[in-house]
Amino acid sequence: MKTRRNLLKSSAGIAAGSVFHIGSTAHADSPLEIDSQFDGSIQKVPRWEHTLPFPVPVKPLSTGQIPAAYGGKMVGDVLHKVAPEFYTAPADWNMQNTQYYAMVAKAGEAFILPPSMGLRTPFWGYAMVNSDGTVGQAVSPGPQLRYQIGRPVVVRTTNQLPEEISTHMHGGHWPSHSDGHASFLVIPGASRDYFYPNVLPRRKDGTFDISESPSNIWYHDHAADITASHVARGLAGTAPCFDALELDLIKRNVLPGIPGQSDEDTIYNNPYDTYLALGDKVFHRSGVLWYDNNNNNGYLGNVETINGAAYPRFTVEARKYRFRFLGASTARHRRIRLSDNSRMLRIGNDAWLFPKGQEIQAFGISPGKRVDIVIDFSRYKPGTQVFLENILEQTNERGPEGKLEEIENPTVSGTPEFIHQLMRFDVVAAKPGIPNASVTAKTELRPHEPIAASEVEIRRSFRFERKKGHWAINGQFYDERIANAVPRLGSVEEWTLENSSGGWWHPIHIHLESHQQVRNLTTGARPAYHNSFKQDVTMLGPNSSIVIRMRFRTFLGPFMFHCHNNEHEDVEMMFQFEVAESASARAKPVNRFFA
Repeated sequence: MKTRRNLLKSSAGIAAGSVFHIGSTAHADSPLEIDSQFDGSIQKVPRWEHTLPFPVPVKPLSTGQIPAAYGGKMVGDVLHKVAPEFYTAPADWNMQNTQYYAMVAKAGEAFILPPSMGLRTPFWGYAMVNSDGTVGQAVSPGPQLRYQIGRPVVVRTTNQLPEEISTHMHGGHWPSHSDGHASFLVIPGASRDYFYPNVLPRRKDGTFDISESPSNIWYHDHAADITASHVARGLAGTAPCFDALELDLIKRNVLPGIPGQSDEDTIYNNPYDTYLALGDKVFHRSGVLWYDNNNNNGYLGNVETINGAAYPRFTVEARKYRFRFLGASTARHRRIRLSDNSRMLRIGNDAWLFPKGQEIQAFGISPGKRVDIVIDFSRYKPGTQVFLENILEQTNERGPEGKLEEIENPTVSGTPEFIHQLMRFDVVAAKPGIPNASVTAKTELRPHEPIAASEVEIRRSFRFERKKGHWAINGQFYDERIANAVPRLGSVEEWTLENSSGGWWHPIHIHLESHQQVRNLTTGARPAYHNSFKQDVTMLGPNSSIVIRMRFRTFLGPFMFHCHNNEHEDVEMMFQFEVAESASARAKPVNRFFA
């Protein structure tokens, strides 16, 4: 089948062969089979050699005025323009304090494998533009953008790669033009001004809904048909977000941080809070990344990475740390625990904090999901080593072994049959003068506002299935010209998400706002605690059906929903919904399109 995807990927193998080899497993330069989880190992990857890399935080180029690095161009004075909402923002969006950044998608090179192996790996990543207009080095995960509710942001993103890109800021509430729609591309050599107002959706009385304030945002490429290969190359980054409530939790020493420092600076200087982006890779013997473009089912690496480094170590003080776990793989699922099976405190799901935390021993995490965890290392003596482990085996692209309810079970009984150590924690004495955070399972965090059945205006059903070797929803493939659902602005809808693809797993991501699980139609059960509040990725295990509710507020226009196994969305398990002034129960042609 000649598709845009196949044409793009075949051309990429020529244009970018030195960066990322695309081919089949029959290629003479076969993948380096190192430390395979599945087939034994030919060559061991040294463990715990890398120190854990931290995402690089960046400061805005300017606040309240166009920076010199924009080269005299106003906002929107680029090929792909800016969201129209930038010009029509209400007064309480605080536009006079807009922060301006500039970012470039470009090629880079780094030691992803341990340095002692002597293999540097080319990748695609993001680099920030400096105040003088020069461009820094590409990094992956990309530079960390740090947002605060009430401070609008413009990020001018320029594409210096040989393929189209589309940057999706995953977990926030953005205009359609800036959301990272799969078909709103940035062509090579061009730029798009992404406008992130950092405003909360409003309640019916006009007040901002603080229950929707996000914490854990991340960004990744979302270009139609080539998302998976781009994410596998390294096009992803992190973006924590804060509001007054969350900063107050740090100031009062409830959440880990340094009171008076971590709650004040826009750069958010907090050594006790970090993202852990979980990835997996396959390498050639030369160190170049390998990807099979003939496999539409999922990319499974045999080398695990965290924050872009294979099997790192992290020195921690004997105190509480907050870890924002991110499922940054294209297809791999994991179940994470500590090697001594001790308890952790889960405080959030995807972008949002819970009303109160939950004590757990393990958590499941799929592609696209975030899990917010506090680990208390004060229970360990200095000199102790504890390991972060994945205890979920996944040997093929269909998905992991076991049932969804087992994978998401917060307790671990007995010795797991599969254990893969991902990172080593080295515990040292806590620095004096900084008190340990006070958060417990009884601590109030963020209020939650459930969506009642009486609010629902329209009910829809979406069936995720396999069709002719490709991936479909309701028997159809993605069509950028069609809005498969048209919700009314300000309304609530109830959707049934059904997995009818046999033994395949599908993590379903819905853009624009959070959604709330209502019930599991397969088991008849109400959602488990961690699924009882807000999320933006709902996992569908084999032959399962889950009912969700969501609101549609603030922004008109088309948005995406799709499987977050990136190979599935590329071939073509993706639909779009267009928020409009009046609803339609049937699919309609898309009204707005931002080239």
